[in-house]
Amino acid sequence: MLDFITAKGGRLTLAETYENAKNQNVVLRYTDVDEAQFETYRNDLLRDFTVYDEKSIVGNRFATLVNDTHELHICFYPSIGEMRVIYGVRGWLPEKVAPVAEHIMTPAFTQIGLSIGGMLYVIQLADGTFMIIDSGKKNDDDRELLLNFLLEKKPAQHEKPVISAWLISHSHHDHLHLCLDFLLSHGDKVELKLFGYNFPDFETDIIKSNKPLETEHALHWQNSIKELLDKHFPTVTRWTIHTGQKLLLPGCEAEFLGTWEDHWPAFMKTVNETSFIVRFAFENGHTFLLPCDAWNGQTDLAVQVWGDHLKSDVLQVIHHGLRGGNIAFYEKVLPEIVFWPSPETRFVAAPGSIVDPETGKKTAVVRDNEPSLWLLERIDRHYHCGRTVTIDTNTLEEI
Repeated sequence: MLDFITAKGGRLTLAETYENAKNQNVVLRYTDVDEAQFETYRNDLLRDFTVYDEKSIVGNRFATLVNDTHELHICFYPSIGEMRVIYGVRGWLPEKVAPVAEHIMTPAFTQIGLSIGGMLYVIQLADGTFMIIDSGKKNDDDRELLLNFLLEKKPAQHEKPVISAWLISHSHHDHLHLCLDFLLSHGDKVELKLFGYNFPDFETDIIKSNKPLETEHALHWQNSIKELLDKHFPTVTRWTIHTGQKLLLPGCEAEFLGTWEDHWPAFMKTVNETSFIVRFAFENGHTFLLPCDAWNGQTDLAVQVWGDHLKSDVLQVIHHGLRGGNIAFYEKVLPEIVFWPSPETRFVAAPGSIVDPETGKKTAVVRDNEPSLWLLERIDRHYHCGRTVTIDTNTLEEI
């Protein structure tokens, strides 16, 4: 079947192929592609597939094609002359229209204060349900804090907190471990509808790290989340996220501006380089951009293919403000508010001031990182993750 897919579109240059066994799909990278070739490729496939969804976002073209058993996602980036094709077994796909729901509140965005760091954001949607992005490290206090937050905020008419979607950007423990612990401990106290992520197969050598334990740990977390869902949440909908897709929920649109599939086959030294980038647009027009732990190569690519579309009112600083990210990316975003998923000690400390007493090594702090200093010097409102902060998405005021 793969030969059948690659034969479409005439004289295209297929540069690389990556088999992603964990997601049961294959990623193809075509170079030196123009819009006419993209159109020819898409149209050739319509003999055997139908269009599920397609869109153009600032000139970038995206098409999802399906048949009874398989799906194809085509991403064409004219600014770099590349096309990515993800072909695999058909799974769940986002609805093309927002769900019908009673709007009972203005959506709110919360950075949950974590005891030992990590990244955890909760969006309460217009119907009172929740969307959660990532989680922190395993910690009993933080697990109970998240449960109590959901219980306190849920509408009275909901028997349990309803999590309309829980999305995981990449499989590092400070973004995933608390989620696993929470679902094991309190999965019966919430209603989970959708779980979404997109991890490469870490049993391959996609990550060329000089720290072998990093990829071993990523594989562990990757397998752990699948085992957890298989065993304890077999009926929960699972979603493999791809660039260009939009998740439409009451009062909020989540638009995905990058996954590892765009960054591959670039040299990847860290699991951070498999992070997704997501931008939320709320019903009144305000936008929140979460690059999560996306690394420099990913943000360089984002500037090239998205340009001014990155502009957002609120930004989550990249990789906790400690490493990664670049000024060119932040110049495009130019937010009013910056969330720092980094504890207060690392946020306020002077460069090189925190030293591990056992090893004598300096601990990275926000002010060690030049792009982070650029944000601190130019943006007025900053929030570190040492405390829980909620923003009204209509007024952008703290509530």
